[in-house]
Amino acid sequence: MTPLAEAAAREVIELHAFFVEAFTGRKREFRRAEQAFSPDLVMVSPEGRRANRLQILDALAKARARPDFRISIHDIWPISETQHSVLLHYIEEQYRDGETSKRVSVALFEAAPDAPCGVVWRYLQETWIAV
Repeated sequence: MTPLAEAAAREVIELHAFFVEAFTGRKREFRRAEQAFSPDLVMVSPEGRRANRLQILDALAKARARPDFRISIHDIWPISETQHSVLLHYIEEQYRDGETSKRVSVALFEAAPDAPCGVVWRYLQETWIAV
C-alpha cells in the first residue's frame, strides 16, 4: 500500500477502536472523531439512510454499548487512489449484546495533514453482509 492508503487503513482501525471506548463509556470525548471527519462527510448506512457530518456526530454521541462490545476490522485494501485521496474497502465485524454483525464498507479519504492519521473521512457506504 502507498503511504496515503496506509494512513487511511490506520485511520479506519484507530477510529473504530475509539468507537469501542466511546460507546462503552470508557472515553466520551468526541474531539478525535470531529478531527477525522471532513466538513462535507456523507455516510450511507447499511439500511440505506444518508447522514451528514453533524448527524453522524450526534448519533455517535448518543451511542451506548455494554462493556463487552467489540469491533474488528479486516480485509482492508485500496480500490483506487489519486495524489490526495484514496477509496478504501474494509470489513467491519461488531459483537454487541450477544450478537455478531458484519458489514462491508467503502470509504473515501482525503489527505489532511492536521487530522489524527493525516486523512479525513469524506464518504462512507456500508452494506450488511451475512455472518
